[in-house]
Amino acid sequence: MNKILFLIIGIGLLFSAEINGQDTHLSQFYHSPLSLNPAMTGLMNYDVRVTANYRNQWATVTTPFQTMEASVDASILGGVTEDDFFGVGLLLNNDKAGDSQLRTTRVHLSTAYSKSLSGDANHYISLGGQAGLAYRSLNVSELTFDSQFDGDILNTNIGSGEQLDRQQFYYWDFSAGVAWFYAPTEESSIYAGAALSHINEPNQSFFQGVTENLYRKLTVHLGGEVALNESFSLLPRGELLLQGPHTEVNVGGLVKFNLTPGYEQSEGAMALYLGTTHRFKDAQIVVVRYDYGPIGIGFSYDFNISSLGKASKYQGGPEVAIIYRTNLFQEDERSKRGAVRCPSAY
Repeated sequence: MNKILFLIIGIGLLFSAEINGQDTHLSQFYHSPLSLNPAMTGLMNYDVRVTANYRNQWATVTTPFQTMEASVDASILGGVTEDDFFGVGLLLNNDKAGDSQLRTTRVHLSTAYSKSLSGDANHYISLGGQAGLAYRSLNVSELTFDSQFDGDILNTNIGSGEQLDRQQFYYWDFSAGVAWFYAPTEESSIYAGAALSHINEPNQSFFQGVTENLYRKLTVHLGGEVALNESFSLLPRGELLLQGPHTEVNVGGLVKFNLTPGYEQSEGAMALYLGTTHRFKDAQIVVVRYDYGPIGIGFSYDFNISSLGKASKYQGGPEVAIIYRTNLFQEDERSKRGAVRCPSAY
């Protein structure tokens, strides 16, 4: 029966993109900087940033799989030189997958140090680290087994006889990353980064004496903003994920329409973003985002193009991202020495 249980769990994990220790993913990866790379902690033009992400997928195939993330981070001026700064943050993640209610909840503390490579607060390299605790659980009572077949129907009133050694457990999780960015003007920038997640490869098995390590994950990401004029900008985006035997590539970009040229965020500046990215062998993703003052709201939808397309009716799932950025405690100091020109779309 253990083999059957492993099979059922494996199928559930496949649909949630977690089979063989693979992480869940976000289509709007660029709207979740702390989960993308801990070196992005505090990397912004403002003092404080709050993000929230929600993803719902595979509703046309099985019980919807839901991923929720929230983060808050702050940029703290002061370092080896007056242009250096620290970043500190908190990342929360909750993923619920399938009929078995396979759930993973993570709480991570994140920090980074950004070192100025020039005297103009526009060229930096950042090193970051992340440490946290994760909780993983599974509801076996929601699963059915062949031992519950009474000869005519699958009778859930019959006990399955199955018992997991542990239906819930905790583990530590560690990540580190590096990021670089250069902003030659206030309207243009280029950045790149790499992160290594699950450095300690924590054990994910629900069975005592069985090792099922979560593979280390290498994330490489890049992007930028190219201003065509005061009203239009191009924002290329790219992400490469390598985790065990799995590879994911997501590339594309957005067009930014500045609806209030010359306005500052505090004056209620507005912008509209439209674009698409392509996750190879999986989905075509359509994205729209609207900014009003300090708030940005992004919406995306995955159109499934994988071999699961017919079963999913070529539907992947919707995803919503909310970003809030503001200056709370260092506005006077920033006005004296000038704001750091970080990538604006974050």
